Amino acid sequence: MIQPRIPGRSVVLAIIIALGAMMAPAAVRADSVYTVRDVAVDASSTSAVEARAVALAKGQHAAFDRLLRRLVLLEDQVLMPVLDAIQIEPLIDGYIIDKELVSSTRYRANLTFDFNKFSVRKLLRQRKIRFAETRSKEVLVVPVFDTGDGATIWLEPGDWRAAWLARPANSGLVPLILPLGDVMDMAAIRPGEALAPSREALMRLAGRYGTEEIVVASAYLQLAEPPPLLDGNPDDEGGAAGGADGAESADGTATGLTEKRRVRGPVEGAILQLTVHRVGVAAERTTSELLRGAPSDSRQDLLARAVKRVLAQVEGGWKQANMLRFGRQNKLRIVVPLNGLSDWVEMRHRLGELAVVANVELATLSRDQADVLLHYFGETEQLMLGLEQSDLALNFELRGWVLRNDDAGGQSGPDAKNL
Repeated sequence: MIQPRIPGRSVVLAIIIALGAMMAPAAVRADSVYTVRDVAVDASSTSAVEARAVALAKGQHAAFDRLLRRLVLLEDQVLMPVLDAIQIEPLIDGYIIDKELVSSTRYRANLTFDFNKFSVRKLLRQRKIRFAETRSKEVLVVPVFDTGDGATIWLEPGDWRAAWLARPANSGLVPLILPLGDVMDMAAIRPGEALAPSREALMRLAGRYGTEEIVVASAYLQLAEPPPLLDGNPDDEGGAAGGADGAESADGTATGLTEKRRVRGPVEGAILQLTVHRVGVAAERTTSELLRGAPSDSRQDLLARAVKRVLAQVEGGWKQANMLRFGRQNKLRIVVPLNGLSDWVEMRHRLGELAVVANVELATLSRDQADVLLHYFGETEQLMLGLEQSDLALNFELRGWVLRNDDAGGQSGPDAKNL
């Protein structure tokens, strides 16, 4: 989120603010897309020193793998390089050790690795692997579930919502959040409005959480019909007499598992229709696919697989739109309105942090504006999309292309559940 800026009142004050702004990148470096957090390591060896060395090597491998899966397009992940610790080490700028536990033969810790952007870029480009670096703003996910009795969003049973809450924390380029499901959420949108979908209702809910994009993930689960039971055979599943696991028809014969047991049990042969509808500042789009329950799948397994499919769609679409096209470099002359030197220092840093920006060339600088030649990868639409993620708005005005702060999108909503 962009912090308020204080216009300079004197040259000294302006210099102090400028120096503070120039020092800021070191403080926020942990939020870089090339930073991999919470890498848990656990290793044992003949000594604590040896165990630590083994653990750090494992951590480097795990962090490097997570970084590449974050950046590389899904269809190119089969091309990801397999490097040993000696090859990975030069790609790392540094690491931080947290929660370290050491014994005479065992080492455990949580690690944070900071990779060098330019070194990793060079590696991927040499191997002709496509990748993206632009991190999206938060996207709100609304899970809609239906087992044939009507769609539900907030009410129990909340298996589909629970599947979203159960997945590991998202470490990709698209941070996802889940609504709280409180009374205000229930009033904001109904299942029919989510499935229709009603753009007005969806954007009203997204606005409550300060997001500009919303994904409706609809799962319709159609269970397979249970196999018929053999009459009079007490060893058949469900039992001939019904009981706790069986159900009796009007004439007293067993009809198989109760509906409750069947729904909660294995889902072999079940069909899950998964529909993903994305609404936001860009054009609306909908995708749909069918997932089939495997013999070993529980209901939770099938829903967890469906969650992964939604994530793959959302992440894949974002990476495709923001893939770095190094061979297609363009330039654009822009005007940046300023209130003082600190504004320009801050803007230059923010532009330099954007993956799509290749170079920021300052033409002229005055008290109230900077004239800049911006070199960037890809097309203007991709540049504008990247700028939007950093709350920067590029618009064509009478004096040409003008880049301004767009703080309105940074308003925070209620404490949604991060995924």
